[in-house]
Amino acid sequence: MPSDPLRTVEEVATRLNVSPQFVRDHATRCEPLIPCVRIGSLLRFRDVDIDTFIEQQLQAPPFRRRRRQ
Repeated sequence: MPSDPLRTVEEVATRLNVSPQFVRDHATRCEPLIPCVRIGSLLRFRDVDIDTFIEQQLQAPPFRRRRRQ
């Protein structure tokens, strides 16, 4: 049963056009969480999870800034 290759933090960062630190943060502690596979201290990502993450963000409500008082 062939499986999709697991992607590195750097590969996911390139695909999302964000920094590797953003990917690490959102895989481990920040919302929205990017689903990941932990292998020891390494983080790896499945293509299907990244696709789902992108779709969820496209459906999320728009970002709203707080007004300064």
